[in-house]
Amino acid sequence: MGRKERLLFPLLVAVIAALALVIAGCNNSSNSVTGPPAAPASANMTGSWSGGFQSDDVSNCGNSTASATFQQIGSEVTGNLQTSDCGVRGYFKATVSGNNVTGSVAMEGCVGGKLSGVISGNTLSLQIADLTKPLVTEDHTIMSGGVVTMSR
Repeated sequence: MGRKERLLFPLLVAVIAALALVIAGCNNSSNSVTGPPAAPASANMTGSWSGGFQSDDVSNCGNSTASATFQQIGSEVTGNLQTSDCGVRGYFKATVSGNNVTGSVAMEGCVGGKLSGVISGNTLSLQIADLTKPLVTEDHTIMSGGVVTMSR
């Protein structure tokens, strides 16, 4: 073997060894692919709900019934929420992330109605802020917020 061949031989052995490692690494007999853990699935709020409403203004509003119908596409939820005449009611728009719900209840001409809550199985609990009409009543409450607890 000449000098040139003696110098190339270790290089050739190294290339063959590296190629063998690559082939062995790619020849995994497992049929599964692993990756990052999946994000937790959001709870589904679609459907009709009913339950109760506890107003933050107990002296003027008190307890009453509550009902809602929701549609959900992905994490976005829309629908209508109805409580007593003196309580929060209107167009519902929220986002679900896991079991957490955030959004608002809107009524024409009013502001406020922010909400947050939790859905657990077939039970939904929401804390909803008051609605006001700043241009008409300044910051006086038009509809009292409170806690809505419903099930389907």
